[in-house]
Amino acid sequence: MYENISDNFTQLAHGKVMTVCFESDQPVIKASRVLAYTIILLFSLCGNSLVIGVLWQDRKMRKPVNYLIANMAAADLAITVVYMPRMISAVIRSYDWLAGGTIGLVLCKTVPTTHLVSVKVTILTLVFLSVERFFAVSPFANNRLTVRRVKVILIAVWLMSFIVHLPNVIALKLVPGQGGALICRAYLNKLFVSSKGRKIYDNVLAAIFYALPLFLIVLLYSLAVIKLRRRSVANRYAAANARKASKDKVNANVFKMLFAVTLAFISCWLSYFVMRKAIIGISISCNVQFVRYFLAHSNSAVTPCLYIIFSQKYRSSFKSILKKLKCRAPSRLRGGATLSVISQSATSFSSLSVFPRGVHLVSLRANNENRTTV
Repeated sequence: MYENISDNFTQLAHGKVMTVCFESDQPVIKASRVLAYTIILLFSLCGNSLVIGVLWQDRKMRKPVNYLIANMAAADLAITVVYMPRMISAVIRSYDWLAGGTIGLVLCKTVPTTHLVSVKVTILTLVFLSVERFFAVSPFANNRLTVRRVKVILIAVWLMSFIVHLPNVIALKLVPGQGGALICRAYLNKLFVSSKGRKIYDNVLAAIFYALPLFLIVLLYSLAVIKLRRRSVANRYAAANARKASKDKVNANVFKMLFAVTLAFISCWLSYFVMRKAIIGISISCNVQFVRYFLAHSNSAVTPCLYIIFSQKYRSSFKSILKKLKCRAPSRLRGGATLSVISQSATSFSSLSVFPRGVHLVSLRANNENRTTV
């Protein structure tokens, strides 16, 4: 985190003042914040790993829509593994950068940049998911996204997201703070010569990656809903179209799932985007800053749960993967594994052990309702 955060202040070596947070928090508050972040970190790590594992394990799931979903899971994992530990460190040690030298500088340039790049990747992937759903219910069969096209799109999405944040890589620097502690900060105003140049850069990114994607997502999902409703009305009067009606029902279920995922992303990240735009030159409470980041990052833990709720296939695949993981651990123990292996197995899978029962219950409920899901 390298934005200007208000409440407490630290003096930089060149005389300028940068505001920092969490330095004077009570131990109880620090502990509660660390616990909250640890929970969403573990849920995100397990859930998004399972989403990617579904694509790896089941060849039948290797469809364009599932590749896009796995790409979002990869972006969420990048935030989880790279940036959430930094947030936990910030809560404990404020914004002191714990590593110095070349390694510290590399981490300073990569950790915040990975966070920004992953957010852009998720947004662009949501756009292409809306495109895929629009083509799925439209008559333009030749324009539908294929697996090959999606793979090219995913590479382009990551490259584009990284290229637009190259200025951050250049501007991020380690500077001495109060008491000799290092602080990672981005000097974008200096890079763009003035605050006006930096504002132009921010406005262009906001238009391309926030305003335009939101418009396209709303437009394409609205058109898809209209198309599905028209088909539903037509199929009521044509019993011979039972197969087509079944396909439309599957598309409708996929639409509901992806709409829920998109709505969750917007709900969780809205305060982050709004405050990121307004934060330049404005003081914002550190408590509000924490809530802003926590809500945004909790989306990484929420999204895999939505796949469990809305998709029978994802529920079944998750359950299959967890069964395999559960069966492997006892076999190692029976084979005379060492104590270190026992410890590693417990650490790796303890957070997963609660899922099989939950997935089983959700699966039973879905079967009782006789819903057609994907």
